[in-house]
Amino acid sequence: MKLLVVSDTHLQNDLFEQITMKYPDMDFYIHCGDSSLERDNKLLKGYLTVKGNHDEADFPLEIEFQKDNYRFLVVHGQQHQVYQGDDYLYNYMVEHNINICFHGHTHVPSLSNINNHYIINPGSVMINRGSYGFGTYAIVTIENEIVDVKYYNSETYQECTDLVLSDGKLVLEEFKKLLKL
Repeated sequence: MKLLVVSDTHLQNDLFEQITMKYPDMDFYIHCGDSSLERDNKLLKGYLTVKGNHDEADFPLEIEFQKDNYRFLVVHGQQHQVYQGDDYLYNYMVEHNINICFHGHTHVPSLSNINNHYIINPGSVMINRGSYGFGTYAIVTIENEIVDVKYYNSETYQECTDLVLSDGKLVLEEFKKLLKL
């Protein structure tokens, strides 16, 4: 199973369209919110899309779906306190029997595996917070019960180095400190 996961495109429609066209054979197309598009926009055709904090359109706040032995959750993240870490979202996943959650909102790509509960943020297609200065998206492949997540530069389509995730952890730690003040 292959999933293309994007978030926080914020009207970067050319990038969003090019990314979608580059991957015509995905099993699922996921948009974690803040598309800033209307629900019936052709760019979102085929996407499971949730409402972000900058979306005016009537998207659902969350989507749950199942494929094979996996239960998925798609949210934007603001209602799940994602700036404060993974605890709230992890507990929500356990309560609702969710294996894999996709979220956005932070503009920081991240990946957590807590007791085989995967929390995946593809980052922002537009631009991420961090030292590297480019946007990202994710390709998730699930094969033989192995969940593989790869992050890509939204302009060059090149696979990102570990810098993206390690830099993102530092940014999220800073947010947690600020929220405790």
